[in-house]
Amino acid sequence: MARIDIKGDIITNDDAWIYDWIGWDYVCPKAVRDAIDSAKPDETIDVYINSPGGYVSAGQEIYSMLRNDARTRIHIEGQACSAASIIAMAGHSDISPVGMLMIHNVQGAEQGDYRDMKKMSDVLKAFNSALAAAYEEKTGKTHEEILKAMDNETWLTANQCVELGFIDEISGTSEPTGMMINAVGGIRLTEEIRKKVLEEKAKKESEEAQKAELNELISDLDAFGI
Repeated sequence: MARIDIKGDIITNDDAWIYDWIGWDYVCPKAVRDAIDSAKPDETIDVYINSPGGYVSAGQEIYSMLRNDARTRIHIEGQACSAASIIAMAGHSDISPVGMLMIHNVQGAEQGDYRDMKKMSDVLKAFNSALAAAYEEKTGKTHEEILKAMDNETWLTANQCVELGFIDEISGTSEPTGMMINAVGGIRLTEEIRKKVLEEKAKKESEEAQKAELNELISDLDAFGI
């Protein structure tokens, strides 16, 4: 059995090193691709979800990879919100009796004048329409029904998930859990934190370079018997 954990924020590959640096849980498309590629042909790929969501592009890529692999089995252990709920549509699924699923509209962070806002409104609507396709395929509901549920920021209990067709069944037992933005409450990585981490990384690299230079100087002095 191959296991993929969708825990913490769903992020881009480029931001993975920042989460590693801080020590936060995350998943990125590369990690999912590596897990799929390392799975044996006859292995089931069990995907365990407990995530508030994250970046739309990362969620779309992960969903597509898993949906296109017949070995995928989805297990919602806690919450599957926003981008994580898209990933939950990627295969046969079950949900813990205490699990929840949440769908809502894609959020943007555009700045500019009224023309920029109008353009961003159209872009966000296009993203909503694209993501709705995953829910439609899984549930059989109409495009309009799904968009309305996204407009209303819909939270579903385990029973409601199964009743409405978002999830196939409620799990009997669950394995222990490990723990453009489409994430409930937003993802934890803010621009302020990103800047701080980059500064800390640059400072550490500078200190290491200075230390290496000092050690090289001491070695040279030793070589000359000084």
